[in-house]
This record gives sequence, structure tokens and C-alpha cells, in this order.
Amino acid sequence: MKTKTITGKKKRICQIAAAGMTLLLAGCGQAAEEETAEESRTQEEAVGETESSGDTFAGESAADGHVDFDALQQINPDIFAWLYVPGAGIDVPVLQSHISDEYYISHGPDGAESETGAVYTEMPNLMNMCDFNTIVHGKDEVEGDWFYGLHRYEDAEFFEQNEEFYLYLPDNVLRYEIVGAYYEEGSDILRRHDYTTYEGCQAFLDEMFARKSMGKNIREGWEDLTPYHFLVTLDGRVRDDNTQYVVVGALVEDAAGKIDRMILE
Repeated sequence: MKTKTITGKKKRICQIAAAGMTLLLAGCGQAAEEETAEESRTQEEAVGETESSGDTFAGESAADGHVDFDALQQINPDIFAWLYVPGAGIDVPVLQSHISDEYYISHGPDGAESETGAVYTEMPNLMNMCDFNTIVHGKDEVEGDWFYGLHRYEDAEFFEQNEEFYLYLPDNVLRYEIVGAYYEEGSDILRRHDYTTYEGCQAFLDEMFARKSMGKNIREGWEDLTPYHFLVTLDGRVRDDNTQYVVVGALVEDAAGKIDRMILE
């Protein structure tokens, strides 16, 4: 069952025609491969209008609408995506280790040991971004940490004015609207719920909207977010008070038309 994104002023809803269906399988389904030249140019122009965050890994930056994955994967084949959060000054590679889910806590994007680690996902998350909730981890505690800039979203005015982030894949560009930014309880978001089921996905959404925390920001117009959307949660480190700061985005544009999944109802 193919998903479709609808772009609008405030609500950009990913919908699935689910009438009469009781069985939806977890994972990516077959999606259309076509992407017109005009769509590609529009996507690159939109991203290119944002400012670069400065020096980035291996001289790469998504500010110009292009990332050289061939060059990046020669440095480290674990690099599978590139995260660009213009408002937060985040312009970094995303990795996934097949050695250990904790590998990039203590290793940089080049694979060398590093106190700042890298930005990464864990093996339970698909690298094609077709999961309901992809958790992207990064340290955020001190200036210079990869995700330190996320804390700008604690300011309500900044949150309202900086709505989007992007994920580049070797064959796609994904645009997400930031729907929430808040302090979470310090636990494993990826394993807290069974995201292959409707109930598990809905439980995460219920928690997000019900969570009470100082400085929590939720974007107006996303109250009908459903388990049929595609989320990315940018996840900071657990702090001494057993909380972690998260920024949650919902997919609003899939340039290549490849993002698709089915879940168990």
C-alpha cells in the first residue's frame, strides 16, 4: 500500500488508504521510482536557500542541496544518510554500525575513537527511513556536541520560526516538519513500544502529546498525527536528572517517492 504526502500551509499529512484493511506488514513496500527533473530542481532550490552551518565532516554540506555519498562512504561505509537541520546549525553524516549499537557513542564519523562520538541510528531501525519512528542519536550536553544546537528549540519563538529539517539518502531527499521539541524521560525510545503495530505507534504519539515538561513545544496543526505517518526523533543523551531532549519531525516530502510501509493492526 503506497503512502502519499500532501503538502499544505500547516498540515502536511502522510496518508494511507486503509479502508477495509486489517493486516498491514511492517517494513518498506514497493514504491514508485519516478521523480521528475522539475521535482528534483525544486527540492534542491528549497534546500539551497538555507544557510550553511559552516565547516562539516569531510568538507560536505547539504546547504547546497547535494551530498557526495560516494566520497563519504570511501571514508566510512557506515555513513548511510546526511542530516541537515538549518535552524540548529546541524549539517552532519548519519551512521549505523553493524558491530554494536553503542559503537558511535565513542567513535567519530571517520570510525576513529572520539569523545564526541557521532550521529547514528541503531540496528533495529531501517536505513531506508521507512520505520514509523527512526531514532537518531547524538550527544547534546556541551557546546561542540553534535546535537547541542537542538536546544535552540526550547525557545518558543525559535521553534515557531524554524520548522523543518532534511535527511539525505544516496537516492532520495526527505523533508520533515518539526512537530515537537521537549524533554523526554530517560529511557530507550526505540524499544519502549512495538512500532510494528498500530497500538505501539499510537502509544508513542499519546505520550508525546501528553508529556508535561518545561519548555515543551508542539506545533499547531499536527493534532491528528497518526501511526500512518513517518517520524524521525532526534535524540540527545540521557542527563543526570534522567531526562533527554528530543526533537520530533514528521515526513512531509519524499522526493523520490520511495517511503512506504505497512503495519499490523
